[in-house]
Amino acid sequence: MNKWFRFLPKSFLWRLTIVNVFVISSAILLTGWAVYETACFLVDGIGNFSVIRQQQFNATLFEYLLIFTGIAVCISSVIHFYVTRKLISPINELIEAIKILKKGTYPAPIPIQSKDEVGKLVSHYNELLYQLQKNEEQRKKLVDDVSHELRTPIANLTGYLYALKSGDLQGSKQLFAALHEQTERLTNMVEQIERLNEWDDHTKQQHTNKETVQIKEIVDQCIQLFSLKCDQTGLRIDADIEREEVFIHKEGIRQVVTILLDNAIRYYEGNGSISVIGMKQDSAYVISVSGPGAPINREEQSKIFDRFYRIDPSRNRKTGGSGLGLAIAKEIIENHKGTITVQSFTGINTFTCKLPTKNMRS
Repeated sequence: MNKWFRFLPKSFLWRLTIVNVFVISSAILLTGWAVYETACFLVDGIGNFSVIRQQQFNATLFEYLLIFTGIAVCISSVIHFYVTRKLISPINELIEAIKILKKGTYPAPIPIQSKDEVGKLVSHYNELLYQLQKNEEQRKKLVDDVSHELRTPIANLTGYLYALKSGDLQGSKQLFAALHEQTERLTNMVEQIERLNEWDDHTKQQHTNKETVQIKEIVDQCIQLFSLKCDQTGLRIDADIEREEVFIHKEGIRQVVTILLDNAIRYYEGNGSISVIGMKQDSAYVISVSGPGAPINREEQSKIFDRFYRIDPSRNRKTGGSGLGLAIAKEIIENHKGTITVQSFTGINTFTCKLPTKNMRS
C-alpha cells in the first residue's frame, strides 16, 4: 500500500484532497451505478417499451448520470479543497512559526480560529512558546543575578589575595576573618543555587519521596536549632503547634521552616517575640512565622519570593542574605501543591505556608 502513496504529491493538502476526491468519486459512481441499474430494471418491468426505446432510455439515462456525476465530483472536489485548505491553514502557520523558532527567534503566538483538534494543537503550541520565552527570560535573569552576586566577593578575594601575594599587604586576624567570611558567602550561595535547582526540577525522584509524618515534630526540631542563637541575641520564640499527620517531603518542609525562622531572626527589628503557629485549617495545614521587622509594602510582597530579590540590598548584604532563601521555600511549597504568602501589618511580618492535607498522594 505504501508504494502507491509515494506517487502522491508531498503537500499534505494535495494528498488529502486526492485521497478524499477518490473516495467521493467512488461513492458517487457507485451510487449512480445503483440508480442506473434500478431505473433500467423498473422501466424494463413496465413492459410498454420496445427494445429500441429501452436501449435509448438506458443510453440517455447513462449519459445524464455521467454528466451529473462529473459535475458533482468537480464541485465537491473544489469545495473540499478550499474548505480543507482553510481548516489546515493554522498547521501551515505552525510550521512557519517552528521554522522561525528553530533559528532562535520567538515568533508571535498563532491566533486560535477553532476549538477542534487543530485549535487545541495551536493552543498547546502557544502555551509552549510562552513557557519557552519565560524560561529563557528566567535563565538570562538567573545568569545576570548570579554574575552580579559573585562579582563582588570574588573581586574582594582576588584583590586581597593579590596584595598578600605581592607583599603590599600584611596578613592579620581581621583580614583573614574577612576573607573567610567572603568564602563562606560564596559557598552558601552556591549551595542555595544547587538546592533551588533541585526543587525547580520537578522530574527528580526525590520530589516524590514523600511520607506521612507528624508535622509538629518537624517544626519543633527546627525551632530547637535556633535556641542557642536566640539565647545569645536575647530573642524569644513562642510556638503553638497542633499535632497533625501530613504527607510531605520531610527534609523539604524542614528547609522551609528553617528559612522562615532564619529570616525572622536575621531581619528582626523592634520589640516582641517571634511567633510560630501551626494548625489544621479546613483541608490544609497552615504554618505561620511572625516577627517584628521593617514593613514590607505591597509591591515588595509580590516580588519577595523572586530569586535574588532583596528589599534593601545593602542591609541584606550586611546580614549575609543572598536573596534565594524565600525562592527555595516557594519552590518546595509549590511542589507540595501548597501556597506561601507574606503579610505586613504594624511592624509585624508574617509568612504563611498552606499544605494540602487531602489528595496529597496524587
